[in-house]
Amino acid sequence: MNTLIISSSLSKTSRSFIICKEIHSLLQEKGVNTELVDAREMELLPFYKGPTPSMEKLSQEVAEADNIIFGMGVHCYSVNDSLKIILDGCCGGVEGKFFGIICAAGGERSYLSTMHLTQICMNEWRMIQLPRIVYATRKDFEDDAISNDDLKDRIKLFSEEFSSIGKKLIS
Repeated sequence: MNTLIISSSLSKTSRSFIICKEIHSLLQEKGVNTELVDAREMELLPFYKGPTPSMEKLSQEVAEADNIIFGMGVHCYSVNDSLKIILDGCCGGVEGKFFGIICAAGGERSYLSTMHLTQICMNEWRMIQLPRIVYATRKDFEDDAISNDDLKDRIKLFSEEFSSIGKKLIS
């Protein structure tokens, strides 16, 4: 099983990246072949301006992945602009794939913001979503580390379910 984890936040102190990195490690421990993509290391342009070399590379990785985990921050109760550019410019090969969502927000009232990503993936590409979403807020972190034990448990459960269901779907 090849899993692509896309961390879309451009923040230097991205909490969603911290969670993506943790899930990447947990999946690798389970023997899942994973790759973690950090949008902060990419040159992103809107799709109508044409793809950059890093966007072309990500498009190829998306096409080759069996399933995808999207990491996102919340901006105005929706997906961030870098994730929207990635979705529009790099996700042509996602139809029918299994996906999961990791979300870090500033506060507790943005939990429905992940529904925009769900709608895009399920309606446009008929992707299959893991019903469990990891949602975290700034209170779950201390400095650059996860400090909340409940969040750690939810990350572990997400990783276990993503691995077991993902393997069943590609069998």
